[in-house]
Amino acid sequence: MSQNNLTLTPLFLLILTLFTTLLTAAPADYYVAGVDQTPNAVHVYPRNKPWTSPNLHWSFTAGTRNKGWINLSDVKFRRTASHGWIALVCASGGNAGIVNVSKNKLKTDLSDVLWTGSPGANPHAIERIPHLGAVVVASSNPGKLTVYYPRDADEVNDYKNLERSEVKYEAPGAHGVLWDPNGGSGSEGVEKGLLWVSLDKGMHKYRITGRGKDIKLVREGEMIRFPGKAGLGHDLQPDYTDGDVLLTTDSYGAYAYKVSSGEWKTVREGKAIKSFVREKGGEYLWVTQSGKKGWVSPWVRFGMEAGAKASERKGGGKRGFYKARVFEVDFE
Repeated sequence: MSQNNLTLTPLFLLILTLFTTLLTAAPADYYVAGVDQTPNAVHVYPRNKPWTSPNLHWSFTAGTRNKGWINLSDVKFRRTASHGWIALVCASGGNAGIVNVSKNKLKTDLSDVLWTGSPGANPHAIERIPHLGAVVVASSNPGKLTVYYPRDADEVNDYKNLERSEVKYEAPGAHGVLWDPNGGSGSEGVEKGLLWVSLDKGMHKYRITGRGKDIKLVREGEMIRFPGKAGLGHDLQPDYTDGDVLLTTDSYGAYAYKVSSGEWKTVREGKAIKSFVREKGGEYLWVTQSGKKGWVSPWVRFGMEAGAKASERKGGGKRGFYKARVFEVDFE
């Protein structure tokens, strides 16, 4: 009995080591949405398969003929009661819109847009306020927030009748906007949530008051400055592993902000990180400008540790990724 144990133990340990290595080395299986400005489209592919046409999961193509949709700059995926999954998109050309994702159509285009707004001033990010049906767009030049609300406050999914608020919100260098349903305290209800905006030198947070035409963004406190040199803010995303953490980038790096404590952590140093997010399995994915356009990259890069790339995806043909997103709607 003892002799058999001595013989089997090294083999068992070897198998266990190999299994553990394979388990930890294999990246999580999830879908990635790449905002690709070369074809001016959003393409969703599996993380672990080649980014080629046979593996396409979903796409939205704005094309290059409509000036308002030139240079797609953001996409977010949200769930609604009336349409299931929707995609929130905006473009530096001046437009913002909502696309129906859940109607079993693999490839969508401008004909599938449920609503279009024209906030102008170089839109860089878009968000929807749940239960109110409002849409907020962050434009970078000269820097402002534009709010759209449903004409009938009780019809929060009536995208055809969204009205533009006359209230003006200055936000110098605004590049990112994100709804945080937790409000930094785990409280429930839309009135407890927070709207975060990334802009020059730091972030602002807003409470939402009112409904319909009475909706207002009420800024809370002073600007929360980025750590270090505090450059121009860019991306603003959730950490899907922790509802109390926001991920943001500025001119000099990518950072994690713990909402409840107000603590910053530098996750990755480097200039021109255009997008940065962490999926629920713990893997980071990011885009750093390197293309001829000066603000895009042919690569989306991945790593369990964000300090160094572990792998990357390019896809077939020319690519000009501006942002990469996790194809997910929930991060609470």
